[in-house]
Amino acid sequence: MPAPDALLALVERFQHNRDHYHRPDYNETQVRREFIAPFFISLGWDVENRQGLAPRYQEVIHEASVRVGGAVQSPDYCFRVGAERKFFVEAKKPAVNIRAGVLERQIAAADREIDRLVYALYGLTAGEIALVEGAA
Repeated sequence: MPAPDALLALVERFQHNRDHYHRPDYNETQVRREFIAPFFISLGWDVENRQGLAPRYQEVIHEASVRVGGAVQSPDYCFRVGAERKFFVEAKKPAVNIRAGVLERQIAAADREIDRLVYALYGLTAGEIALVEGAA
């Protein structure tokens, strides 16, 4: 199945103006309005609720509240089929390097897991752990 013409036009426009879109002053709202919403509309999603449905029946919810790891997050888009959430989209402006810090976060997570395993292996109490970590 070939890509919809509207989608191809979005890709062409982005490629043609790439330098402009990667400037720091091109913001997230602009990328959402000029590219992300039109992208999903070209795929058949009712991003703008043109059907006029009540919120509980809308295909796309903007800034939906979602609990992730005990914290409430609000991704830019929540895509649903019926009442069932299918996927979320968090928009970032093109100038944002979403990979920045990924390795550092992975290393920190591995370090925490190693610490946890060692503490469990030696049966350390919370007080002993605090002492080892210098928090006491």
